[in-house]
Amino acid sequence: MKNKAFTLIELLVAILIIGILAAIAFAQYNKVVEKSNATQALTLLQAVYQSATRYELSTGNWPSSLEVLDIDIPPDFKGDGEWEVVLESSVAADISSAGVLRKKGKYTGTGFTKSRKHQYSMIPKETNLCFENQVNKPIFNGAKGSYCNKIFDGKPKYVGEKNWVNIWALP
Repeated sequence: MKNKAFTLIELLVAILIIGILAAIAFAQYNKVVEKSNATQALTLLQAVYQSATRYELSTGNWPSSLEVLDIDIPPDFKGDGEWEVVLESSVAADISSAGVLRKKGKYTGTGFTKSRKHQYSMIPKETNLCFENQVNKPIFNGAKGSYCNKIFDGKPKYVGEKNWVNIWALP
């Protein structure tokens, strides 16, 4: 009678194949989770920008704090969480913007911004921009494009570098 059991080599090959498939699945899972976090941050950025624009229309000034906006900012976006919502204004440069900055985690120093006007003439105003900050705190330590370009599957258009901050326009 012939023995119908698996050999040790067959079992090891099967375990190796399962391990490789699990590693691929885990990497894809992390990318999906990060893309979900980025989408949530972009949605909040849009809401903050619209609220800040409404505030400016009613008062004549860009808001200087989040408290005056007519929307609720989730607690984990107020500075103690992984992300922080920021408002910036420069009267001299006529640039008013809203941003969502990554303060903690693997992609610290990345984020998104939206401005009425920016220095890149080839990009339409009010375009969502993704940035990788490599000069100011918090600093992004990854390779150029390893967040903005990879998380959005190569669809963003690289628009330039300003003071060691790499910037991409999102579609």
